[in-house]
Amino acid sequence: MLYFTSLVVFDPLAAVLLALRRIEGLLLGCAVLASDAAANGYANYVLDTAPGITPGRIGQAVITGLAVALIAAAPRVAPWMHRPGCVG
Repeated sequence: MLYFTSLVVFDPLAAVLLALRRIEGLLLGCAVLASDAAANGYANYVLDTAPGITPGRIGQAVITGLAVALIAAAPRVAPWMHRPGCVG
């Protein structure tokens, strides 16, 4: 519960940092999506004993796909981000 509550802070923070084109936002976005996919995977496959496809498992698959896409795109996107200590 604490993790999902912390997303109330980290999700908007990542969005603001990305809007400011900060490399920290890209890294935080990768970390948030990857950890969210893992947490949802645990919740949907370990804690939820329902058989088959459930709405939660579909959502978890979407989040996992987004996490993989962002992590794969991050090296190509990073050059357009502002780095700490750089002017401009």
